[in-house]
Amino acid sequence: MKNPDEGFDEKSLLEEIAPFYEGKDPAHDFTHALRVFRTATAIAEAEGADPTIVALAALLHDAASGPKNRGRDEAEERVLETVEPLLKRWGYPDEVIEGVLYAVEVHSYSKGIDPATPEAKVLQDADRLDAIGAIGIARVFMTGGALVRTLYHPEDPFCRGRDPDDGEWNLDHFFSKLLKLEEGMHTQTGKRLATRRGEVLRRYLTDLEEEISKGI
Repeated sequence: MKNPDEGFDEKSLLEEIAPFYEGKDPAHDFTHALRVFRTATAIAEAEGADPTIVALAALLHDAASGPKNRGRDEAEERVLETVEPLLKRWGYPDEVIEGVLYAVEVHSYSKGIDPATPEAKVLQDADRLDAIGAIGIARVFMTGGALVRTLYHPEDPFCRGRDPDDGEWNLDHFFSKLLKLEEGMHTQTGKRLATRRGEVLRRYLTDLEEEISKGI
């Protein structure tokens, strides 16, 4: 591992982190971490956030060793248990470790926490950006398939007369979460990227409705 004062050796870091994503579900695997890392790095540069904290937090935010985690609380606890000893072993100073742990701890959408540090804002934006746009569409249906959810409600696919239930109908996840992410971005760069990716979601839903209703 490279001297922490000099940043880190990206190639060595990726090789060491990758095994911690083995057994993760396909929507939160190592390729997800790499996408969040690239997006977060770009946002950090544009917004002036600490690049080392952002890079480490992005790469480690879903890391956990062992088989697929069964519950969200268990998964988040195991991630934090994985991250801190790694950073200490790599020799990062306390302020970097604290910044990474905080960003990882508050990044989850389900917690509903408004992050207090620039680095945590960047990670949260980058992670949520990976849930929308073209990649977000792929991830939501991959997850729905793994959970054996029905594709959509046969009478009201687009939740016009009912509350969304994404535990039952996979398309409902667009309305319970994905379409809400755009308005929750913290950074100016994140907001710009979310607008573009949000348009992809809305265009997809328009095309899907036409195919469902007209069959052409």
